[in-house]
Amino acid sequence: MDQWYKIDNTGKIFHAVSNASNSAVFRVSMTLHETIDPKILQKALDIVVMRFPTLTVRVRKGLFWDFLEQNDQVLQVKKESDYPCAPIDRKENNAFLIRVLYFGKRISVEVFHSLTDGGGAAEFLKTLAYQYVTLKGEPVEADEKIMLPDEAPKREEVEDSFEKYATSREVKNPASSDKKAYQLKGTQLNPPGINVIQGVVDAGALNTYAKAQGTSLTGFLTSLLIKVIHMEKNREKSKASLITVAMPVSLRRHFPSVSIRNFFSVSNIGVRMSDDVLFEDVITEVTKQLIEKTDKSFLQESINRFVAFQSNLLLRIIPVFIKYPVMRFAFNQFGERAKTITVSNLGNIQLPDSMRPYADSMDVVLYPTNKSPINCGTATVNNKLTITFSRSIEENEIIRTFFKEITRLTGLEVKVSSNGWGE
Repeated sequence: MDQWYKIDNTGKIFHAVSNASNSAVFRVSMTLHETIDPKILQKALDIVVMRFPTLTVRVRKGLFWDFLEQNDQVLQVKKESDYPCAPIDRKENNAFLIRVLYFGKRISVEVFHSLTDGGGAAEFLKTLAYQYVTLKGEPVEADEKIMLPDEAPKREEVEDSFEKYATSREVKNPASSDKKAYQLKGTQLNPPGINVIQGVVDAGALNTYAKAQGTSLTGFLTSLLIKVIHMEKNREKSKASLITVAMPVSLRRHFPSVSIRNFFSVSNIGVRMSDDVLFEDVITEVTKQLIEKTDKSFLQESINRFVAFQSNLLLRIIPVFIKYPVMRFAFNQFGERAKTITVSNLGNIQLPDSMRPYADSMDVVLYPTNKSPINCGTATVNNKLTITFSRSIEENEIIRTFFKEITRLTGLEVKVSSNGWGE
């Protein structure tokens, strides 16, 4: 394997846009049924890091692009003491852009988004949890659902799949200019940080309810969130009508990639809301857009645009110190302004049958930003759907109403908890 790597096509954006108010650090966690032993977790991590070479790297500055190189330092597990998704201090973290935390029964992996997406981080966490449970002496067996820690990394696992699956480096169909969406505002938490509110619900039962409404689980949750945000918007007496949910879409579902690096696109699902719009109409419109914007041909154009943009000769020869501020400005003006909230669904996480008795739940925490101070991540394991809202503002009415509406509409119990930050 090469000992240095180009940053993938998506990862370059996160290097450009991250700052104190946009950490670009997300979290994937697994909660077990027993308290975590940090010594055994460290032994497991020491084994697993060799399996994921593109995650255990350090960043180096280049003239035209930053790049990643092998990091021979020790990645240390740490007891969780800060709020989730805090910026990673490279000096305190032996220059790694990933950290492994434990708290009670929970193992958390926090990753700077330039390294990988939720799918890649989930694979790392699954392998780490498998190795941990194995070292505990439990009778677990891996199958095709786990990347075995003692296997050598495969070249296709470290490839930039954007480059592999691009069919054109010319933009034939420029992305339509997404209109400015309603944006959430509020009072910054004091002290600054991230408050996390989680709701756990029966995944199978909620999925059955969603299908009865003519949509998917993702379609129902997205529609309900748009409705709830509209309710809150009315209390603010805001005139903005377009509510847009930015939804990361794994490209691995349509393109046969096993890369552990970033390989996702973002589809904006937007509905113009008014008091006359029925919830059934919201579901219909959201479902229609989800089908259109997760179609393979639509996603292919997205891949081509990513690669064409970064293959542009002018962009390539502009030095980083000029390029990154320009990219940050464009991201804030045209990317952030086009969304109200981000919802990332990791889907139903597949674990080996022998490992299921040891895993209670999994969750994903997204980092808020200035223009998107509340975001949402969902993940399912063992029929438990965990819906996680992260916020950097005091106002939480949208979150409370969202969980209440799930119970009111479906009759299902939602177990809600919080990390208490800022409360």
